[in-house]
Amino acid sequence: MPPVRDADASLAKTPVRSAWSRRLDRIAWILAVGYPLSLLATIGALRWIGERWWVTSIALYLPRIGFGLPLPVVTGLVVWRLRRRWLLAPLVAAVLLVFPLMGLRLPGAPTPTAGAFRLRLLTFNIATGRFGIDAVIAEVRATQADVILLQETSEEDYEQLRQGLPGYFNRASGQFWLASRFPIEELVEPPKIPHAGQMRSPRFVHYVVRTPVGPLRIYNVHVISPRDALDEVHGEGLRYEITSGRLLRGAPAATVVDNSELREAQLQAIADGAHAPGPPAIVAGDTNLPTLSWALPHWFGDFRDGFSEAGSGFGYTFPRTPHREWMRIDRILADRRIRFLSFQVLQSAASDHLAVCADLELPQQR
Repeated sequence: MPPVRDADASLAKTPVRSAWSRRLDRIAWILAVGYPLSLLATIGALRWIGERWWVTSIALYLPRIGFGLPLPVVTGLVVWRLRRRWLLAPLVAAVLLVFPLMGLRLPGAPTPTAGAFRLRLLTFNIATGRFGIDAVIAEVRATQADVILLQETSEEDYEQLRQGLPGYFNRASGQFWLASRFPIEELVEPPKIPHAGQMRSPRFVHYVVRTPVGPLRIYNVHVISPRDALDEVHGEGLRYEITSGRLLRGAPAATVVDNSELREAQLQAIADGAHAPGPPAIVAGDTNLPTLSWALPHWFGDFRDGFSEAGSGFGYTFPRTPHREWMRIDRILADRRIRFLSFQVLQSAASDHLAVCADLELPQQR
């Protein structure tokens, strides 16, 4: 009799285990399908909505690696509960995460044109020189760049920069600095732009440099940072902002929207000048536009991006932290008459940004 009771008990437990097993299989299936779809939706929202909605505007500036946290869990469940063919789902998710979302680019660059004129250009946000102007000078001199664009310089640094970069023509305007091996024919300080009832700085200057193959227009840019708006969202801590209802009521949203609209107004002012008829144009500096930004292709979709054309890796330039950078916001853009031959992110401790340097091929002009 006792063995019969044990068998009955075992049989009674079998349906419970089967129901739990089916439940695990369903969870694994939902995650396997839902995770890559959610990544695809995130990519679409960032790219096609981006700065036009305060939620996606904030999401643009988050570390993208965070979207990969579910990947090990999903992969483990698929291996444990589903058939081998379902491993394609986490593989697709990994590709979506690493390439479009995080911005990985595989090595590869255009072939130089024999006899064409080449120019090396460097841009660097030096963070007001608080890491040391000597370190900045040492870094930019080591590149042997023909044209050097700096942002966030200050007047007390001008003389030291001039002395540290002999053999260059140079022009200073507020936070912007240009050093060029070729004569600087013109520096244009654009007028202020209207925004929310005030006149605001367009945060760029425009140069004309005379190269051996003709004039070159260069825009040194540093559009407004989202930092203050993101600080407003963070407030007294994200948990407090949510539990107090302040975030859900949209209190910080107005600040984020205002910040995004001002950045777009500045980008429009830059784009209007860079797209005007004239010599070839380069737009370089701290754009504060991360990967998948809606505003970048909207205003400069017909310009070449140096990293996309000739870079490799992730190309992140900010913020410099112990856990490494997670945004690519320092850029070199050029109109279609200019070709990129190489693009490099310089690793150093001279600023909270990393400098970027590119070799370009300029067309011969009449």
